[in-house]
Amino acid sequence: MSITEEELKRLALECRLYAKGKRPEFSLRRVADSLESLIKSIDEEAIGPANPLSKRESEVLELIALGYTNKEMAGAFKLSEKTIEYHLSQIFKKTDASKRTEAVTNAIKNNWLSST
Repeated sequence: MSITEEELKRLALECRLYAKGKRPEFSLRRVADSLESLIKSIDEEAIGPANPLSKRESEVLELIALGYTNKEMAGAFKLSEKTIEYHLSQIFKKTDASKRTEAVTNAIKNNWLSST
């Protein structure tokens, strides 16, 4: 299975509708499970060998691409928000970025992060 833009849009829509209380029957657990499965399906071979990002930095960047906040990432990784902030500062340096979207875009352009 590969991550498709259509699948990500569907999951994002489900989350938005659930958050607005319009579709309480949607299961955030199912959405989270789908996202975890999609993340695991990223082809590790597609990531370039000259990738300066550590494994954890790559994981953080993937969650940034999915729209996670620092607090959500800290919870997902069982780390403090300060640790996430440290990883972000390293990611910004290595990707020559000043914003999250710029970091993701630069990493994808350099083949350090899968664009799928």
